[in-house]
Amino acid sequence: MNDKKQPSNRQLKVGQQIRFLVSNFFIKEDFIFENFDSKNLTIVDVVLSADLKNAKIFVITNSVDTNKLFIDELNNKSKLIQKKIALNLTSKFTPKIKFFFDNSFEYSNKINNILETINR
Repeated sequence: MNDKKQPSNRQLKVGQQIRFLVSNFFIKEDFIFENFDSKNLTIVDVVLSADLKNAKIFVITNSVDTNKLFIDELNNKSKLIQKKIALNLTSKFTPKIKFFFDNSFEYSNKINNILETINR
């Protein structure tokens, strides 16, 4: 059985607010990456801890080859992004953010390819 606890409504609401704020920040602000364009970034999900003090932001990029570098650069600039979130988030605390690459799309493609080869 799955023992993982489902996120509370508050976690989901704050997560969606953070996703919206970070997405708008990358689209509207002149956020400068050294080697990347922030328009190639897609925020897939935001998962908050139960106490709302830590947030994992899952992202994907167009370029699979440079994902590690892109995530490293995002995490290096996370304090700046966190400050931008704090200015607009209606919450007592601003969660510490950490970026992760979301590989669920790659995983689902592998599963689809395996299923297609079985069906042939």
